[in-house]
Amino acid sequence: MRRSALYTALAVPPLLLAAACGGGGGGAASTGEPDPEAVVVIGSQNEPTSLDSNVGGSSGLSEVLLRNVYEGLVALDDQGEIVPALAESWDVSEDGLDYTFQLASDVTFHDGTEFSADDVVWSIERTIAPDSVNPKKQSLAGISSVTADDPDTVAITLEERSNEFLFGLTTSAGLIFQEGATDFADTAVGTGPFVFDEWKRGDSITLSRYADYWGEPAASASVVFRYFDDATAMSNALQGGQLDLIASVPSPELLAAFEGNPQFVVTEGASNTKTLLAFNNEREPLTDSRVRRALRAAIDHQAVLDAVWDGYGQLIGSGIPPTDPWYEDLTANVAHDPELARELLAEAGHSDGLTLSLDVPSEDRLLTVAQLVQDQLAEVGVTVELNAIEGATWYDKVFTQVDYDLTIQNHVNPHDVFWYANPDFYWRYDDPQVREWVAQADVAETEEERVELLRQVGTRISEEAASDWLFLNPLMRVARQGVTGYPETALADSLYLPEITKAG
Repeated sequence: MRRSALYTALAVPPLLLAAACGGGGGGAASTGEPDPEAVVVIGSQNEPTSLDSNVGGSSGLSEVLLRNVYEGLVALDDQGEIVPALAESWDVSEDGLDYTFQLASDVTFHDGTEFSADDVVWSIERTIAPDSVNPKKQSLAGISSVTADDPDTVAITLEERSNEFLFGLTTSAGLIFQEGATDFADTAVGTGPFVFDEWKRGDSITLSRYADYWGEPAASASVVFRYFDDATAMSNALQGGQLDLIASVPSPELLAAFEGNPQFVVTEGASNTKTLLAFNNEREPLTDSRVRRALRAAIDHQAVLDAVWDGYGQLIGSGIPPTDPWYEDLTANVAHDPELARELLAEAGHSDGLTLSLDVPSEDRLLTVAQLVQDQLAEVGVTVELNAIEGATWYDKVFTQVDYDLTIQNHVNPHDVFWYANPDFYWRYDDPQVREWVAQADVAETEEERVELLRQVGTRISEEAASDWLFLNPLMRVARQGVTGYPETALADSLYLPEITKAG
């Protein structure tokens, strides 16, 4: 048996890419003692569409609830490493098929109910059930059985060894709920350091410290996420004292009011947030890789990045960020070449041009990118009908119904490359070779073999233009001086809240 109390998912260095302007980083020196009764107010443009992870809820759900209200057996920390959570340790059989998890002691749900192995079994079986529509269900698809050996021990058997299994448990697919729970869409009862208090749709979500939390108590009494459609209004709220922290500053123009101001701390850190132009690969004419490559060649990616981030961020050329071990610099594949774009369109039978629709969430930065893409595609004879839609509508139309030609969206999740092996994902990319390489990587016996296979996947989807990954966003955060303990990187889905403090 291999004993593992801490499993490293990624060989990722800390990558704290920036220091603060006007102070230290996220751990900048406070102007006073932390106030344990503080209410920390965070500005965000990432409101969930639902609180039910089994039907999606968008990345906003993970930002607020993952590791804060709900917990899994294991978690992904802010450096991209898998760490213990509700499982304090685990054993893995030599063949990699059997996992035995020892659960943490004295854990209760927020309504006082005791947590046990039965809750784990029920939660995982709910996620992997045949009728489950959990968008990350595939992450746990290799489970053959899950059983409670006793109230403190869970045994999970896999159909075959899986290098991604523990990572899958860190996602929203691995969250643990109360056995028999039915109300998930508008409330959340978990085991985490914060209790869900209230969701005012279109306005805010409020969490409060769970007094009986089994681990280290949260440093602040309450955290409020305030949601903004307009980034300038969010910036003004921070300047006016209505916010303590902006979770992610969406454009460099907004930083000018804070840089050099001793009242604020600005940090830049590594992120998984990739802005992509997604193609519906099962809809004509986007089934033809020549058309997809033509669209990509028509776009000046550096000009788009500069227009949006003005010197921040970077091009990556694929869906793999530099913090993944299987990253390769494939930016040559996204070189701006309008003449090549016209040639490819002509080869594909579209010398007279074509018309495509582009559905985009009505968020400032994404709309800016969409308008730039629209203008650049027009130069090679592609007419783009731009359709700006509200976030929940986008989620239903594009992500769920897959009723679109093109879309632009930010992908914040780690390990996005694995979704190209799932032809049911909203990109509808179906390549047997990619599926084979991903499957081989998942059972690879050495890390070297796994990395090489996943590099092949990255190269293949880039060469085929399965999507056009426009650029990798930086993580820019701004906090009031005296607010400390927030993550400076975003290599996990959640915004980890328990260590955030505010000076009294």
